[in-house]
Amino acid sequence: MTVTASMGHLGTDVTGIGADGQRWVLRCHLDPAGLAPADVHRFADAVRLMQRGDLIMIVVGGSASEPVLQAAVQASVTIVDAASLSWWENLQA
Repeated sequence: MTVTASMGHLGTDVTGIGADGQRWVLRCHLDPAGLAPADVHRFADAVRLMQRGDLIMIVVGGSASEPVLQAAVQASVTIVDAASLSWWENLQA
């Protein structure tokens, strides 16, 4: 995957293109309590409207609430707990 930082564009923090050509769009949201279902829908709608990504992901610093998880399913957004990505940090060292 080729990764480029794109801070601030549509709330996007990272974009990338996978080996299969699919475009990944990630948003980092450190405070899961501050993430509302409407935020998930707005981000997904903006990404799709601008045709910026095939796979949409929001990385949160902790567990997302059930309403946020339900909104993510409805919007086809993957929610990832940042702690589950610790293996990647070890690969970068």
